Amino acid sequence: MTMRMRAAQSVVTLLALLATGGCMTDNGKNDPLPVRSQEKAKYDVRALLDLLAEDIGTTVDSKTVDMKFRDCMGKNGEISHDGRFDLSYLVSAPVPRARYNTALLTLRKKLEAGGYRISGYREGEWREILLYAKGGTSNFFISVSASKPPYDELNLSVTTPCFMPPGKHQEQVSAPAPRQEPVAAIPAPAQPAEGPWSANPFG
Repeated sequence: MTMRMRAAQSVVTLLALLATGGCMTDNGKNDPLPVRSQEKAKYDVRALLDLLAEDIGTTVDSKTVDMKFRDCMGKNGEISHDGRFDLSYLVSAPVPRARYNTALLTLRKKLEAGGYRISGYREGEWREILLYAKGGTSNFFISVSASKPPYDELNLSVTTPCFMPPGKHQEQVSAPAPRQEPVAAIPAPAQPAEGPWSANPFG
């Protein structure tokens, strides 16, 4: 994998984590996860990338594929042991620099029509263009950026949400223990002064 692909992957991974907030969150962390095998996840993601490339009149360069399955990590670094995973898949597709903005706008319209929410969009020179989208039927996160010249390529990336492998039991993640606040000592009640009356007020 080339230096530029590794750099692009690092940025995409960070953006994906920020966009998804991790796989487990404080709210609803034990909600049922979608079930999908790694092979099916890989197939679905690659099919989506192929379609995106086709929409802008190109094909993905299979030699540039950078694919990673990862254990799902929660917002606060929680790790489960039930096999849940996500997938990041980065690939480049040849597109002339003169067509970068046209291709970007085409992808935006296509994704919006498919139920994706655009969270970032910018046209301009190759250094400036970007597209971030999340949604669709599988809640994928999509990122599009440009390779440095003279490569004349767009980087297309998809990151999945957490999936549970078929036949696995979803582990219930416990909430962190509540913080123990120090309890102030309660002073003992004052003893009544000695006198000619009884210590029992009802006596």
